[in-house]
Amino acid sequence: MSWIQQNKVPAAIMGLSAAGAAGLGFMMFQSWQEHSTALEQFDNLNRGIQGLNSAVLAPTPQNLELKKGLVGELTTEAGKLNTVLTRLQGDVKPEAISDTGFQAKLKTRIAEVRNLAAGRMALPAEFNLAFDRYNSELPKSNDEATELSGYLDAVESIVKSMVQSGVAQLDMISRSDLPSEKSSAPAPKSKGGQPAPAAPQLVKRQTVTAVITTDQAALQLLLSKLASPSEMPYFTVVRLVRIENERKEGPLRADVGLHTITPPEGTEAADNAALIVVAPPVPAPGGANPPEKDDTIAAVQPMNQDAVDVLGKEALKVYLEIDIISFQTTASAAPGR
Repeated sequence: MSWIQQNKVPAAIMGLSAAGAAGLGFMMFQSWQEHSTALEQFDNLNRGIQGLNSAVLAPTPQNLELKKGLVGELTTEAGKLNTVLTRLQGDVKPEAISDTGFQAKLKTRIAEVRNLAAGRMALPAEFNLAFDRYNSELPKSNDEATELSGYLDAVESIVKSMVQSGVAQLDMISRSDLPSEKSSAPAPKSKGGQPAPAAPQLVKRQTVTAVITTDQAALQLLLSKLASPSEMPYFTVVRLVRIENERKEGPLRADVGLHTITPPEGTEAADNAALIVVAPPVPAPGGANPPEKDDTIAAVQPMNQDAVDVLGKEALKVYLEIDIISFQTTASAAPGR
């Protein structure tokens, strides 16, 4: 007690510290209890939700009416979306064409794209718009030829967008086969031994794969064109983009050496660089002529470059996977039709 009376300030500080530590300990204990309670409530609620999800819907008239209402609402909204999407792609629906007509159309389109890309974008040596097999053979039927014709129009639009965007080179282009082009697999059978009805298909997806050599500006413009409904009539989705830089490592200091800028001949800068100025003699005090001397000023030398492009000027090797989406009408997507 005598020490506390003799050292009041340290004793007060120690007392306040002890009281604060006790208060903090109580608050931490209370927070831990609240956390444990909340965690237990969350676990109980989560188990209850999982039980409801796995429970079988009771076959009551109320549940039946509720389910019918939800299904009807979903059908109505899906029908509205289908109508809008079908109207948007109505302009690109392919016209009926024969097998020989498709082959002639393919050769014409290949020649048109080659003429468009001449001097602007390098094409592969064997370039057939990814329809190589149909240069020597015909589609299996006129229906397949019509479907291939629409597919050809979409691939042609993608390649033309590459040319218009300033892509330097198209290294490779391929496409996924249509279901009619693949070998037909046996239809799955139901439990009764009869083939099961085909599931309704609301969306058709075909993939075009391309490898291009370009720069950053042309790549950005190409991606913008593919996503723009005013410039790309087809519904395209760039599903995968893989970019490889031409230069794997950064430049060394020796590669970034500064050099002298030489102005082009015939320009004002070149004329100024060759300009020689002669200063007139200044008369001395008293009227005596000063001694003549060479007051020629040296020609203006070109300035040294003070900056070098390090990034942004490299070529890019880009791998693209582009999905061409077509939306089916309700009638064509319904099973059994």
